[in-house]
Amino acid sequence: MFHLATKSFVIGSIVALSAATTAFAQIPKLQNLQLVQAPNFSCGPHVQTYVVKPLDKRAGFGIRCVKFSEGRPGNTIPRLAWYGEGNWGGATYRHLGQAIYRGSKIVGFASDIHGNGENINNNFPGNLKVEILSSSTIRVTGAWNEEWQLVKATNYNPLARPQTCGRYLDEYKVSDLAGSRRGDGLRCVLRVGPKNTTWFGNGNWGGSTYSHLGTRAFNGYGAGDLCAAGFGSICNTFGYGSLKLTPVAGGFDVTGAWSEKWR
Repeated sequence: MFHLATKSFVIGSIVALSAATTAFAQIPKLQNLQLVQAPNFSCGPHVQTYVVKPLDKRAGFGIRCVKFSEGRPGNTIPRLAWYGEGNWGGATYRHLGQAIYRGSKIVGFASDIHGNGENINNNFPGNLKVEILSSSTIRVTGAWNEEWQLVKATNYNPLARPQTCGRYLDEYKVSDLAGSRRGDGLRCVLRVGPKNTTWFGNGNWGGSTYSHLGTRAFNGYGAGDLCAAGFGSICNTFGYGSLKLTPVAGGFDVTGAWSEKWR
């Protein structure tokens, strides 16, 4: 009887162990679990967000905030304007660009914004070839060798907000035209390409920060705020023709949707 009882106990234990092993096998293994970070950067709803990758073997990554306009063969309206930043081989850069038609080709102009800790400091006065390959892909060759891909968002940490434009762009300090609003700002206006056409701006009004990209179309100037984290909390858009830039001594008076003094 003892022998049978022992045997029954052993068989029962094996059955129980088998059932437990099956149950344990259904529990997912959590070792080496890697959490994928959600994309955290977008230029916002008022301009297009592109990621930049090299067509050569350079190491690096960047973003482009792009605003399209009404440029076509025969006029000097930009086909697109952009603000870009990133790094190549660990060297940081920041620039402003615009591209216009010359005949059937689109020629790009860009100038690095520098003096804020950026490592790269160059100017590109019409030596960029811009090709819009599709609704989601732009290729830039010539002095550059890169491809831009449209995305909703990407993993990117922006550079610190610039405080100066550097020597390649016209720099203006901004205040309220009537002198009643509290705030100030910076405007970096491209010299290369159609002059006084495309600019990058940032600053604050009433303590709320902003950054924007401005350019023009047939009926006048417009701008879109860059609404990414690190660029500012204000997120508005200003249609083409809503802004008027009037040249005055030392700069511009900006009226319409804005009321600003650039000097």
